[in-house]
Amino acid sequence: MKTTTSAHSHLIAAMALVAAFTATSCAQQGGGHGLPAEARQQIHTLFDNHAKIHRELKLTATGYTATTESDDPKVAAALQKHVKQMEERLGSGLSVRRWDPAFAEYCDHYAEMDHRFTPTAKGVRMTVTGRNAAAVKIAQNHAKVVSAFAEQGWSEHDKKHDTVTR
Repeated sequence: MKTTTSAHSHLIAAMALVAAFTATSCAQQGGGHGLPAEARQQIHTLFDNHAKIHRELKLTATGYTATTESDDPKVAAALQKHVKQMEERLGSGLSVRRWDPAFAEYCDHYAEMDHRFTPTAKGVRMTVTGRNAAAVKIAQNHAKVVSAFAEQGWSEHDKKHDTVTR
């Protein structure tokens, strides 16, 4: 009986460990909860200062080009850092804002797009090319949502955005 109780205790402990690891892993795969503090700080800086951001979006037949800049050097640096952080995060297979359908769709199809990030004197230029028709639509949808973030700031932050392929 003692052996059964001991085996049972080990099984329960192992299951608790697996559950804890799974919860941590899902939080990292999920949206903001898994973001490092520095990445959250950059995002908050951008939302707090959205009125200082100028964004020009040009949709193309294969995706889009967006130039996002600020005359405020602090905001320009935050733009550059944020884009680099997201490029690294999404490129490594992690995601952001999984609760937002448009972002979930973008993350799911990220590998079907080519992303070219170019720093400018006052911010960033991003050129995204979809490798198929669905990826082009998804990239353009993402660009429009980011433009809304730049224009509206925090009032746009908590909204869920529509997908274009689901």
